[in-house]
Amino acid sequence: MIFEQSVRREFRQMASSILLVLIAVLLTITLVRMLDRAVSGGIDPGDVLIFLLLSAASSVPQLLVLTAFLAVLLTMTRAFRDQEMAVWFSAGLSLLDWIKPLSRFLAPVLAVSLLFAWFIVPWTVAESERLQAQYSSRDESLQAAAGRFRESAGGRRVFFVGKTGEAGQFVEDLVVIQRGPHERTWVLAASGKLFTDPAGNRFLDLEQGRRFDLSWRPDNPDDLKAREMGFEHYGLLIRAAPSAMPSKPIKAIESYELILRSDSIAVGEMLRRIGQSLPLLLLPLLALGLVASNPRSGRAFHLLAGILIYTTYTSFSTVAEAQVSRGQWSLAGGLLGIHGSFACAIALLLWFRLGISVGLKR
Repeated sequence: MIFEQSVRREFRQMASSILLVLIAVLLTITLVRMLDRAVSGGIDPGDVLIFLLLSAASSVPQLLVLTAFLAVLLTMTRAFRDQEMAVWFSAGLSLLDWIKPLSRFLAPVLAVSLLFAWFIVPWTVAESERLQAQYSSRDESLQAAAGRFRESAGGRRVFFVGKTGEAGQFVEDLVVIQRGPHERTWVLAASGKLFTDPAGNRFLDLEQGRRFDLSWRPDNPDDLKAREMGFEHYGLLIRAAPSAMPSKPIKAIESYELILRSDSIAVGEMLRRIGQSLPLLLLPLLALGLVASNPRSGRAFHLLAGILIYTTYTSFSTVAEAQVSRGQWSLAGGLLGIHGSFACAIALLLWFRLGISVGLKR
């Protein structure tokens, strides 16, 4: 049918344009955030691109919801503004006839959203946590390439190694600068060797060197205190023994494992993953009723109203997920309380608009 083909084509074209703009904005904001984390020592500077892609992939469900919502909203606004809807209505069509092409447009988008929300996003979160833990637990002395100054994680230490040997376990001509809030420490050693004590603490045993300390009072920076000492052996703590294995974030748990769990935190995470795809079914329908109820309003009005509604909806969804995670609401309560109420409001809006249309035809 010409009507369905033209509507689906316009939905796809509008969604493609919106998605490209949203991806560009997302990548820009995420890149700035990743560079800031790399500068502060939170992640490896060499992994900025990987973290950028992982973070962007985890935001795909939200991008798809906003893209579909705005695509339908702007398409319907253009149809009313150009009097195209008057032509379709005069041909005997109603708003209900838009649901069929809309569902065919949303079907592949919904499939991609479910794939990301339940399978790809947990993997990206787990991979990000793995890379960050690997960088944080790496031996700081091995981060310093021979002949170059390198900052350790967090920027609290600066290493310089003249020469390395034994696969990085032995170093020569070592300089270490430690920075604190009100002190500075310089350690110079002719050589050093990595070792692990029985408790699991990782040390660098420095030999034949000197240590210089400089400290000052916070209220009087000019009041400096200096100290110098020499040593034959000096143990520099590289990494403390882990007290316990870090727990896996709930967002990184695989979906099949999440379904088997029955605790409130797992149920809240299930509601969050369901809530990432449900708006794909509700918000486009809201766009139909919203524009039909205000056909003479401009595109800017509908765009601002759509963004406000989207923000409000996602905010209430977050509140419901928090309540379920605390055990105060059940999964059914969270679904019906927010998404169910929103679906009822959309159904009433469409029913009201269809009733007005029938009255006008009579």
